[in-house]
Amino acid sequence: MQNVHSVTGPRLPMSRKSLRLSKSRFTAGLQCHRQLWWKVHEPRAPELKPDAGLQAIFDMGNRVGERAREEFPGATLIELDYRRTQAAVEATRKAIEAGAAVILEASFFEDNIFVAVDVLSKEDNGWVVTEVKATTRVKPQHIPDAAVQAHVVERAGLPVTRVELMHLNTKHRHPNQGPLFTRADITPGVTELRDEITNQASAQMRMLEGALPEVEPGAHCNSPYECPFLARCNAPLPDHAIEDLHRISAKKLGELRDEGIETVDQIPSNFPLNGIQERHREAVLRNEMIVVPGLQAALAAYRYPIAMLDFETINPALPVWNGCRPFGKVPVQFSVHTLSEDGTISHDTYLAEGKGDPRPGVAKALVGALDGAATVLAWNASFEKECLGILAESSPDHAPVLLEARDNVEDLLPVVRNHVYHPDFRGSFSIKDVVPALLPDMSYDDLDVSDGQLASAFLERLLCRLEELTPDDRKALPQQLEAYCTHDTAVMVRLFEVLQEAAVA
Repeated sequence: MQNVHSVTGPRLPMSRKSLRLSKSRFTAGLQCHRQLWWKVHEPRAPELKPDAGLQAIFDMGNRVGERAREEFPGATLIELDYRRTQAAVEATRKAIEAGAAVILEASFFEDNIFVAVDVLSKEDNGWVVTEVKATTRVKPQHIPDAAVQAHVVERAGLPVTRVELMHLNTKHRHPNQGPLFTRADITPGVTELRDEITNQASAQMRMLEGALPEVEPGAHCNSPYECPFLARCNAPLPDHAIEDLHRISAKKLGELRDEGIETVDQIPSNFPLNGIQERHREAVLRNEMIVVPGLQAALAAYRYPIAMLDFETINPALPVWNGCRPFGKVPVQFSVHTLSEDGTISHDTYLAEGKGDPRPGVAKALVGALDGAATVLAWNASFEKECLGILAESSPDHAPVLLEARDNVEDLLPVVRNHVYHPDFRGSFSIKDVVPALLPDMSYDDLDVSDGQLASAFLERLLCRLEELTPDDRKALPQQLEAYCTHDTAVMVRLFEVLQEAAVA
């Protein structure tokens, strides 16, 4: 991949007085100086505006943070306005002088770095820095995040004796079975990094004073997070690039690049590829869909009536209904298109309403929708099987039927993966990639809700935080969500028919 210039052209660097780091800027600089430069010098860049899905993640993190504060009754909360950070720093200083034992959003500015510590607690021999994360475990990227905070707090004159990560507890069950949060001592990992903070921060400040740095694209572009400026540094891949090959190893990619090979059709016939990759190469060379023997037999194994099933779920970070855990799946919507042997098709759909536990209603409606089905067909069926198990566990009256349905679930994805390849799959067997290739008239692009992550975010607001929606959204969202879920199973019906035709062609 080639390095390309910034789409915005050169810019004059800011004055040192106006430059500053923060926790998020510092960690962005650890990933890539180029990314940090753009974030500081182009804070209103279009790439930094979150889409609806990313905004939902940010909002979830804020809700978890607010809930975590309830674990510290009597704590002093520092009002933080990022336009007036010095006021927060001064308020923190006064709280410490007044003897506050626990301070929330404790704010400090040292070494040109501003941090707001989620929880700062006084102990006999020093202070504890507690970082709250909307996750269920400690992740590697959390360590430098906490380390820079501990560094700034100590530079402000407060000895830090321990650094904790406070995260959601997967053993918690709503409403009160086990603590909602758990704390992990990450002091050893933070200590290993502490000596690097000053040098890293100084290097970042020097870099920010100059022009846009040159950084070659690499693995850091996607680790620990995908860089929002990815397109600025990487030239677009050609059509049918070798990077599209299904699960191609880095070693084989390197071998192909060393030979100057950029596209799938340039790969020599004697280069070792697996079956799917070889079908990919053949499909591109012939510019047509490849069908291998065995497809007809695979489809004939399904017994009619065939119920095409798709679920939509929500995964609230803060569980809402009895027995649920943080980020636990809750099926709240389904669509079933049932195909009979004579070609007739029926359709059932269900979307939970109100703030009550949605699982009993979903379970009851699904039992009716699957009545008489000999085969339940899904795409990437492990998800549907899991949802059926969740519903059976939460709805004992319907459990026998739901568990039987789970045993009858078949997966259409491996049938396509093992027998079919279209040049436009581009190495992916996601239904969102298969559909445009095989059913171009059934694109998701025209839907108001067009992906599962967005659907889940909207469903959670509809069922758990209805007050956040406008009256117009309350009316329109259920229709948009039903259209999306219905489209998934309508696609499967058409896809099944297309595969049957291809099997006998």
